[in-house]
Amino acid sequence: MYKILFLLIISIFFVSCSSKNNAFKYFEKDDIETKGIQYTKKIDILKDNEVKVIFWATYLNKIDKEISNLNEELFLISIYFTDKESQDIFENNYSFLLNGVESTSLEKVEKDNENFKSLMLKNNWGNYYLVKFTAQDTYNLALKLRNQSSSSAQLNFEK
Repeated sequence: MYKILFLLIISIFFVSCSSKNNAFKYFEKDDIETKGIQYTKKIDILKDNEVKVIFWATYLNKIDKEISNLNEELFLISIYFTDKESQDIFENNYSFLLNGVESTSLEKVEKDNENFKSLMLKNNWGNYYLVKFTAQDTYNLALKLRNQSSSSAQLNFEK
């Protein structure tokens, strides 16, 4: 009985002296990265039950109040074409629509870009794009990735 009590006291002593937040130090994220994850959505385009395109989008207007004051809707988009040599959106004949309206600007973002580094998911294979649309008056935003041949995927966001 005394041996068990002695081991219990020693165990409690070692546990109480150790760092309390040791496991949580790996999960610390800055505010922008946390909001980025919250306002990011993903969808796949399937053909014959195989993934052909992986499409992620982050709605930037919800992340930064300065962006939301602009007169445009901004998205950071990642695209990965699973069976294509080229990962370029133009070469694969894809385009973006927001509530049926084409983008006003589409700019490729390099993976080492410091402005978006904390928002980029760890997609080493695909490309990132900053896509701008004119401001929408509606509360619901339907971001659509479509191909000229008929493949499409839609992500829904709220303002």
